[in-house]
Amino acid sequence: MPIATTPIKSPGLESPSAAYASVWDARPRKYKSVLFQVCMFILMMELSERLSYYGINQGLKNFMQTIGWSLVSASALKSTWTSICYITPLFGAYLADEKWGRFRTILTFGIWYCVGDFMVAIAAYPTIMTNEAAVNPIFVIGLFVGIGIGTGAIKSNVITFGADQFNPESASEVHQKETYFSYFYFCINFGAAFSYGYLSVLCVDGSAQIPAEYGYFATYMICAAVMLVAICFFLIGSPRYVHMAPKDKSITTLLKLLSTSARESRKGAIVVTGALLLLFSLLVNIIAAFSSDSGRVGEVFSYIAAVMVLLGVICWVYGAYDQSFLDAMKESHGGKFDDERVDGYKKLVSTLPFAAFTIIWQCAYDQTDANFQSITQQCDLRLDRSDPDSKQIPGAMLGVFDPIFIVICIPILDSIVYPFYEKKFGAPPTQFSRASAGLIVAVIGIFWSGIFEVIRRNAGPLADANGDPILDGGSSQPMNDISWAGAIPNYVFIALAECLINVTAYDVFYSVVPLGLKSTSQGVNLFMISVGSVMTSVFTIMFSPYLPTNNLNDGHLEYMFFTVGAVSVVNFVAFYFTMKKMNFGMSHRSGLDEDAPLTGKDSVASRHSIAAAK
Repeated sequence: MPIATTPIKSPGLESPSAAYASVWDARPRKYKSVLFQVCMFILMMELSERLSYYGINQGLKNFMQTIGWSLVSASALKSTWTSICYITPLFGAYLADEKWGRFRTILTFGIWYCVGDFMVAIAAYPTIMTNEAAVNPIFVIGLFVGIGIGTGAIKSNVITFGADQFNPESASEVHQKETYFSYFYFCINFGAAFSYGYLSVLCVDGSAQIPAEYGYFATYMICAAVMLVAICFFLIGSPRYVHMAPKDKSITTLLKLLSTSARESRKGAIVVTGALLLLFSLLVNIIAAFSSDSGRVGEVFSYIAAVMVLLGVICWVYGAYDQSFLDAMKESHGGKFDDERVDGYKKLVSTLPFAAFTIIWQCAYDQTDANFQSITQQCDLRLDRSDPDSKQIPGAMLGVFDPIFIVICIPILDSIVYPFYEKKFGAPPTQFSRASAGLIVAVIGIFWSGIFEVIRRNAGPLADANGDPILDGGSSQPMNDISWAGAIPNYVFIALAECLINVTAYDVFYSVVPLGLKSTSQGVNLFMISVGSVMTSVFTIMFSPYLPTNNLNDGHLEYMFFTVGAVSVVNFVAFYFTMKKMNFGMSHRSGLDEDAPLTGKDSVASRHSIAAAK
């Protein structure tokens, strides 16, 4: 007589509060304010990690060019690093949910991250910077292996670990939890503002006590020291934390379900093939980025990566358009998985076409880090345009406009634009309409960036009284006769599109799937950001023949922007008709579903969404 096997049960059926009620009750001490007495240690970790990340990020491109990388290589490698930072959250989520728990994962990779920070700082020491044989190995290992893996593993866990501290059965703590997300969002933007503000000046100009040649070293050492202090604070708070035991197996089960489906159905094989193509495009792009200065080698690999992404998108749109192929996995159909679990994963798979269409948007968004800085640095950055030797604004500082405009736009959208839309049309804007509006804004923004680059280049270089070009202090490239303020709209368009698309995307990936798959679903979204950065690197390398030198005045960077814009138009048309046919995201209900642990004003949900992305 055969032994009856128990079907694999559904994720998220158990109430989190019921499953973990004893965890909060068992806390050694009851705290009047969990937010300030417990979560401040966690918020300190997030603030320091974001300050460290943005502090490294804002000066990264100029630093790479300083140690010998070309403009194209620096841009491609920076985007490649970003793609690693956004693929590793899946690894961090797996370890936290299935192996180590959140505390151990955050602590382990916080230390890992800190080691990477110190390695990058060592590489920036003046005597090492001039030693090509020493600087590149130290820098590459510290940046890509240390910070790239560390920040991703932390990213997927810090916000959730903080939320774990609040008892959902306590009305007071539920209210504090909403405030926690606002504080978390503040920490992110404070870290970004400090980095793009003060640190962007320090790394280029130094300070009264720090010579300019030690600017990068001082900047990166501050990032490392802040991270080290944060780890100490995080450890000090450990006796106060609530620890959720790792018990979720959603990622492992998803892999089992899809691998079984791939063996038994054509659509399943197509979806899995799409995922593998997108994943391996990252590996191919790493080769392309590191060989971009080696003639045609980098270009060939960049084309291969682009084709892999295109095929991956097609596979996900075609294969996941109809999820009925997963029904064969149900126990009621002779499969090994209980029916409710399969229905949950069908909802996750239904988000894949939407996810695939966000890749080109993420590519446009990554331009704020990859190429907008290069454009800005060849505008007139002087504070006094009548003085050739006037103090300059660092080009990287304009990156602060992204978080500033996000802070401005989210309340305006939530409090004015969306209510006006609802009053005008009788229903709030759907996820589909918000994402569509964002994609249109992104198309306009990316085309405008190309137009502005033409205007900037045609303005002609600045010259001093002797006829010598006036150089930017960060990149040592000639500045043109057009104010840096003209580059601000580049950031404004992308920031507005970010509020419309990224917030909506996090809403989609949170509200569509059942409770037990919400973290996995958000991991898919972060994966799309990673692939978008891959495409930024790919486009930069593809158009390297039109960027023959580090001086943009000698090339045609606008060709890349116009191409990305054209691809974005095709992407939007395909998105529009596919989502319409799938009837995806058409509901007028609020994005927060009945399983959501966070309730309250839409602006709180919006800040939570952006916080997870940042």
